[in-house]
Amino acid sequence: MRVDLGDIEYLWDYVRTVVMRVCVRVELMPRGRGVRSFKGEHCRITFRNP
Repeated sequence: MRVDLGDIEYLWDYVRTVVMRVCVRVELMPRGRGVRSFKGEHCRITFRNP
């Protein structure tokens, strides 16, 4: 499967725009030493008021 890099950049720009409109802050928390997997507790999201 081939993907055009321009399409990927467009998608990242779109996702970034959506996140910026919906969220005030996105914080990635420290996972601890030797932890490689990602869990929901590792991310703190503050949403905008509607």
